[in-house]
Amino acid sequence: MFLAFAAMKYSFTIMGGQFAEDLVKIPHNPFIYFFIGLLGAAVFQSSSAVTTIVVGAVASGHMSLDDAVFIVMGANIGTTVTSTIVALSYIDDKSVFMRALSGAALHDFFNISVALIFLPLEMFTGFLSNLSQNLSGMLFDNGPGINVTVFEGYDFGLDRLVKYIFSNFSEYPWFIFLSAIVLIIGSLKLIGGVTKQVLMQNNNISTNTLIFKNDGASLLSGTAMTAIVQSSSITSSLIVPLIASKKLSLERGYMFIMGANVGTTITALFASMATGTEFGIEIALTHVLFNILGVLLFLIIPGVRAFPIWYAKKLGFLAAKDRIFGFLYLFTLFFVLPFILVWLSV
Repeated sequence: MFLAFAAMKYSFTIMGGQFAEDLVKIPHNPFIYFFIGLLGAAVFQSSSAVTTIVVGAVASGHMSLDDAVFIVMGANIGTTVTSTIVALSYIDDKSVFMRALSGAALHDFFNISVALIFLPLEMFTGFLSNLSQNLSGMLFDNGPGINVTVFEGYDFGLDRLVKYIFSNFSEYPWFIFLSAIVLIIGSLKLIGGVTKQVLMQNNNISTNTLIFKNDGASLLSGTAMTAIVQSSSITSSLIVPLIASKKLSLERGYMFIMGANVGTTITALFASMATGTEFGIEIALTHVLFNILGVLLFLIIPGVRAFPIWYAKKLGFLAAKDRIFGFLYLFTLFFVLPFILVWLSV
């Protein structure tokens, strides 16, 4: 995973100004960047891959924090496509499919709800980007706190290793860039596949186990497991079979998903540390703040927590009545709508 981060950093370093021009050639429009993030995470099936790319772009100065924050917001929604695809595998049985799609949609509607709160707030006030810059300044300035130079050796010589591996391809930065993407996605899939196999072979997993014993345990388990796996799309898809088989309630699965949203920010933080730049750390902190503040809002404000559960149940009911609705929901939300909106806007 860290080799992938270093390769991404190296590719951005040698691409230079021309790539920066191509990367931000589209108009400065928060909605365009938002849907690019959504579409990118849906295609890669991982917000971690997208946020890692964005961290590299910001750290190298090829993308502004103001643009990157909207890509991160969109990626948070796009990553939920994996659990929705898993839910579609239960389409043969109407009642099971209803529960499976409801479980998958929990992640969708939670992230959509958080984006509906922070997207306009960021557009009009720059709330998240300003807060991340202030927090980064407190942590990594030369004054009290942690200095950013602490992380310059964090790669344990990975920068030198990457330069050696790709020394014959320095004139082909796109090859290095694509190789880094393949390494990131491959790492996430490998880690997630092993974890999923271990968990799904354990028939004792239920609401009575330590993982889902209560709301607090579900929240902490979601955070810890996703931090280890480094992909919320993988951990959130694990609860779909449990909800479909009635081993886990929607409410308890919902807490696990909120924890997963916090845990997935670890990947971007690791990537930002590998860059050794304050700009990369700022966008990583934006990702952390977006997810943590979103979880806190839905935990603290009375009644707000119920909205995603209600919509998830409603979607499952509609899909059970007409199962083609599940496919339409998947392709419209994650692929057709963002592609059309981006295409019309550029």
